[in-house]
This record gives sequence, C-alpha cells and structure tokens, in this order.
Amino acid sequence: MTTGYRIHEFASLAGVTVKTLHHYDRVGLLKPRRTETRYRVYTASDLERLRQILALRFLGLPLRRIRELLAPGAPRLHLALRQQRQVLEEKRRLIDRAIGALATAERGLEATPGDTSGILQTLITVIGMHDSIDEMRKYYSDEAWASWRHHYEEWPSAEWQALYRDINAALDANPQLSVTSETAQRFGARWLALDRATTTDASIRTGLRKAWADRDHWPQALKERLVAHNADRATRFINEALWERWEAERLAREGPAPTAPARVSESRRRLYHDCAAALSLDPASPEAQAFVTRWRALLDAETGGDAETAAEMISFWRGRRTWPPAMTRYTASCYDMDAGTWQRVADFIEAAHDHSAAVTAAN
Repeated sequence: MTTGYRIHEFASLAGVTVKTLHHYDRVGLLKPRRTETRYRVYTASDLERLRQILALRFLGLPLRRIRELLAPGAPRLHLALRQQRQVLEEKRRLIDRAIGALATAERGLEATPGDTSGILQTLITVIGMHDSIDEMRKYYSDEAWASWRHHYEEWPSAEWQALYRDINAALDANPQLSVTSETAQRFGARWLALDRATTTDASIRTGLRKAWADRDHWPQALKERLVAHNADRATRFINEALWERWEAERLAREGPAPTAPARVSESRRRLYHDCAAALSLDPASPEAQAFVTRWRALLDAETGGDAETAAEMISFWRGRRTWPPAMTRYTASCYDMDAGTWQRVADFIEAAHDHSAAVTAAN
C-alpha cells in the first residue's frame, strides 16, 4: 500500500464505517494525511493505529482515554489495562448479583406465585445494598475503589465473622478478660494474620482506615452488619491487646525508660515540654494562646497545609481518652513524658485551642 487508500476503500478494508472514520478524525484520534484537494488518504500506519484503537474500544475504554494512551509519552499501557480489567470485573460482579437476585425472585414466584410484594421487597433490598455500598466510595481513590468495592458486598467475610464470634464469645464468658492474657494475644495474632492476608495494597489500607474511623456515618445497611457481629467490641479489645503487645516489645528493645523516637519532631516535643511547665495558666491567657499558635504552625507544616488531613489528625487526637492505654503510653514516650503528663498537656492545648476557636467564631 504505497499510495494509500481513500476513505471508502479504507473503511471497507478495516471493517468500519465511514462515519466512524470521520468521527475519529474529528476528535484527533486517527488523522490521515490530506491531498491538495482535501481528500483523506490512509496508509499502512493508519491501519495499524486503527487496529489499536478498535482493540482498546473493545475493552470498553472511552475515546478520550484511548487518545491519551496512544499519544507520544503516554502513561504505561499495562497500568491502564489493569485498571480497565478491574472496572470490567466490577461490572461483572454487579451483573452476577443482578442475575442471582433475578433467579431468587423467579424461584420465589414459582414457589409462592401470590407473594409478589415479598419478592419485590427482596429485590428492593438488593438494590438498596448496592446503593449503600457505593456510599463507601468516598473513602477510596478511584483505582482502589475499582478493585475493592466487592469487599463490602459480603462484608465481613466468613473468616472475619468467625474471629468476631470467637472474641465476643470469650468476652461473654469472661468480661474481665485481660488484654495481656495468652487468650487475648492469640486472638491478636489471628487478627494480624487475617488483616495481612486481606490486602497489602497501601491505597486500599488507607481507605479502610478512613472508613473505619468514620463508621458512625456509614450507610444503615452496613451499620446493621457492625451491630450483628459486635465488630466494635471485638475491635476495641484487639486494639488494646495489640498495643500492649507492641508496648511490651518496645520496652524489651529499649528498656523501661521513655525515649523520643524520630517520628515526633523536636519542635513538637519541645512545645509539649514548654506547655507542661505552664499547666497552671488560664487557657485563655496570652501565653496559652501563644502555645496554640505554635501548635497550629506545627500542624500546618506536618500536613503541608492540607485542611482535610489536619482535620483528621485533630479528630483522632481529640479522641485520645478512648485510646488503648498502651497506645497512650507509647505516644507519651515519643514526647519523653509519662502518660499522665502527656494527657494533661494535650488537655491544656485543646482547651486553649477551643477558646481561640470560640473567639474567632464570635468575631
């Protein structure tokens, strides 16, 4: 093919319509050379590109995305194909669920032909669960959600249900079960093994942490599952057990004396020690407000000025009274303090911060 093909010849050769070629030209996806009289002329390289376009279209990729992938310096194709595979797998799961719901409805109507209302209610429940699951998307990146959405369809998994059941049964039998006991630590080991087996993807784990921290705002259908498996109670117990384990390991490595790990900056450690020496001050005093200014500046630097991240950190910090004791002791050790002093300093900073916020709101 040395001289090229006119559009009708090329369309016939490629098995597409002329209208399709016009459209691909118009959107900049397949632009043939033009003759002096403005006729389109297609070549062998155009045919190769068209085959690539059609292959990607077959996979369900939109034209805009195909143009990006075939452009010079385009992102790596295998990443795009992986993401598209995950999207298609998700669609397949949804179709399988719909087929399963329809099959259940058919069987129900065959068994009880007059129970139309009950069967429709079952379908409504299935549809409602689909909508509820989609509410969880806000905690994940697009790529993480594409590969993780199915997690919530059968959440919690049979393995997690068994672990929740065993932990709660042990607590029912012995409400005073110590988090340092051999039983608690065996549960902790099972928990960690199951957690690691669930996923190692960093973006998914980030989403899981965000979702769990905000579980009070989950859709009702998922909240009901939390209650049904008493997941909150089991999680609180295991959190305390694991923190006790990690604290014991830390002390075994470092000795009982508090240390200041590098994960706490010297500026933050110094701020807490300066506050500890000024706990008798009124949180509304100028000196206390100066501490708040320093605290805010540190928070802004640590979060890169990201308001959402800062809000998440503050919310977590405000819940410190519910932290496992070992977690509080460990955090205090990062500041070279005992747990009681660290809590008093944190309370002082929070009171000063809330006073400042109230003054700002009033003005």
